[in-house]
Amino acid sequence: SFAQAKSIDAQVGEPGMVEGAAGSRYVEIPVVLRTTQDDGSVRTQAGRVVLRRAVADGASATQRAWRIASIDLRDAAN
Repeated sequence: SFAQAKSIDAQVGEPGMVEGAAGSRYVEIPVVLRTTQDDGSVRTQAGRVVLRRAVADGASATQRAWRIASIDLRDAAN
């Protein structure tokens, strides 16, 4: 959905509490993206990014690194 983006401004909020489930840790972070399209129009989206990392015994360093688990963005007023 960013193929026509000329620029993207991301405002990242304060992370929520880290939560755990079945050998993983999750944290939710609020975000607002303001995208300027190639045609000059501006699109604003707000939502959340959920990061995940493995903490189970035997997890590799790569698995223990924070990664994007999901992104949920909705159109917002400009």
